[in-house]
Amino acid sequence: MGHFAIFAQIFVGSYFGKGIDIHQLLVAQAHIHKLATRLINQQTNQLTKAKKALDDELEKGRQIQIDFLPTEIPKLPNFQIATCFYPARQVAGDFYDVFMLPGDYLGLVIADVCDKGVGAALFMALFRSLIRVFSGQTSLYGLSIVSNDELFCCEIETLSTTCLDQINALKAVELTNNYITQNHAQMGMFATLFFGVLHPLTNSLTYINAGHEPLFIINSQGVKESLKSTGPAVGMMTDAKFKIHQVQLEQGDILIGYTDGVTEARAPKGEFFTLKRLLSLLEQPVSSPSDLLERIKTNLFNHIDQAPQFDDITMLAVQQIAH
Repeated sequence: MGHFAIFAQIFVGSYFGKGIDIHQLLVAQAHIHKLATRLINQQTNQLTKAKKALDDELEKGRQIQIDFLPTEIPKLPNFQIATCFYPARQVAGDFYDVFMLPGDYLGLVIADVCDKGVGAALFMALFRSLIRVFSGQTSLYGLSIVSNDELFCCEIETLSTTCLDQINALKAVELTNNYITQNHAQMGMFATLFFGVLHPLTNSLTYINAGHEPLFIINSQGVKESLKSTGPAVGMMTDAKFKIHQVQLEQGDILIGYTDGVTEARAPKGEFFTLKRLLSLLEQPVSSPSDLLERIKTNLFNHIDQAPQFDDITMLAVQQIAH
């Protein structure tokens, strides 16, 4: 006999001894059950309302974050640009940006803030805003763009002598790093980030890769060049040094950037998509940046299938086309 049955016998027997009949006991039990059901329903309603309020706030946050992404991609006569953004949750730590800079240069950013969720989304907005502010040669909290003759932490020998405007815009990475570490070090938040400044007239791309996944330049033969890290992630340590590199895009070349949500996407059994799979897709001929991203997305989401999306997925592709 179970403990509950023994307890019930003792309970009923003790009340029979006091003159309580079984009918009264059943009535009391029904009343207790009714009260318990009412209490559970009230708590369920409160939880439902609280969840709805939270979902509404997260939806507002999602919409605000989407508004931080460029609503219109700048159109240049000899370039095609394609992007995609799939957050794992309602808000994300990934972001991309494409914007014009003084002198008619084009800024290209793809980044991944550590962690996921609301905290990462808030810092995503901060990183994105700081890059825009500083690359436009303004100042914030005493941090400002330095003069042209103060070329910081650059590999000068690898750069064109005519790219001072591009270099000045890229100083935004160092300034953003110092702002984050000086004002938000206690949060321990950082971002891997690629910031490239494209000269549309010469097709030169001057860039910093701050701890981000390597970007690739591909042509009709496959992967032509890998743009690997030139410095640490942004926000990890004050006065970190970021080397500036430069590459030349030729007609037909496609620059493809992505976040680790692509290579680390998981299948239902936990298998990663992997860099190897991505590279195999980059080796195949492609007609445009949008076609390239569609090819990757098709293979990627076929791989994920019914598994929950593990991380934010973001990609950016730029192609130099005929004048």
